[in-house]
Amino acid sequence: MITNGHGKPVVALDIDGTLGDYHGNFLDFAGRYFNEGFPREGAGRPNLNPGLPLWEWMGLGIREYRDAKLAYRQGGWKRWMPVYPDAPELTHEIRAAGAEVWICTTRPYLRLDNIDPDTREWLRRNGFEYDAVLFDPLTEDETKYHELVRQVGVERIASVTDDLPEMIEAAEYLRIPNRTVPILRDQIYNRHVNFARRAMNTNDIWRYVIQDLERWNRGIE
Repeated sequence: MITNGHGKPVVALDIDGTLGDYHGNFLDFAGRYFNEGFPREGAGRPNLNPGLPLWEWMGLGIREYRDAKLAYRQGGWKRWMPVYPDAPELTHEIRAAGAEVWICTTRPYLRLDNIDPDTREWLRRNGFEYDAVLFDPLTEDETKYHELVRQVGVERIASVTDDLPEMIEAAEYLRIPNRTVPILRDQIYNRHVNFARRAMNTNDIWRYVIQDLERWNRGIE
């Protein structure tokens, strides 16, 4: 693949809800934490969540939800989050195609010391390949994608995949990727959003990423 003077193209991938089943993992933890079962999709829960916060969809109060989420984060549960099929292989294919893989997550690593090591251990034990990990900058007016642009420049960003509509909007606002539109990883909490590039699985993500890399390549020839 041809690269420009600023380096290789960058493919940005979210973790929770994109590469791994965060919601299923958290629901398993919450069931133990509250000693109460929380059915997953297709098991008593609707297949459409019209943008409800997870705590509301679970039928919890916001305070008890936050307490449970803090315990979840502190307990190292993210080290055992299930990996979506073919997700590690996706990162291998992207790097084999000549691009860099930047893992971009909203995990608040500045608030808890274990967030960074837990994240990197999950990536290691599941065989992911990557060139950098970016975390949530924890500012009201900036996102992980602001930091991505700051570090690599908008012209190098060829593709972005996320599961949260608000993160997709942030990427679009920053005009990244600047030759196409981001990829939305399908989840029940984003199906109320009408989106052109919805990936139902990892293979769909790869198909879109290949298109993005081809566009990026044509743009510099």
